[in-house]
Amino acid sequence: MIDSTSLRTIVNLDGQTCFGCGDNNPIGLHMTFLTDEQRVYSLVTVPPAMAGWDRTVHGGVLSTLLDEIMGWSVIYLLGKIGVTKTMTVEFLKPVQVETQLTVVGTIAETVSERQVVVGGEIHAQDGALCVRATGTFAAMTPQAAVRLGVMSNAYMERFLPVLHQKEQG
Repeated sequence: MIDSTSLRTIVNLDGQTCFGCGDNNPIGLHMTFLTDEQRVYSLVTVPPAMAGWDRTVHGGVLSTLLDEIMGWSVIYLLGKIGVTKTMTVEFLKPVQVETQLTVVGTIAETVSERQVVVGGEIHAQDGALCVRATGTFAAMTPQAAVRLGVMSNAYMERFLPVLHQKEQG
């Protein structure tokens, strides 16, 4: 569906245990991210262990993919920490395990300095739209994330280069 060679890689921290994007989580999704500077993408193949019915990806896993891509859309496109407030998911077509999926996130609306509406989609290998979501996210500075207990100060210091990579080109 996308030509990943024309997209920029978004750098994440090594050694993280996040279920969605951590490279150090043996049961996680290991999402990596690309961008065209308007949207954030992830190419994902869900393993059979994450199936619901037979070879169909579990709806909770699909929701996690969308939550993660929308969160990273806030991180990369806005340079803020995104925390999910609400999320609505529409399951349009069954999604099969062991097929490459394209997960796409975009900023739909900036409601205020601290709140954004984000969109997410999951496309099958043939490009068909299978799942879509809309989420309202709290968009906060790293310092606010520390103050609210979202992350430690040490983690925030390590994450700052990831958060500001769009600015650094």
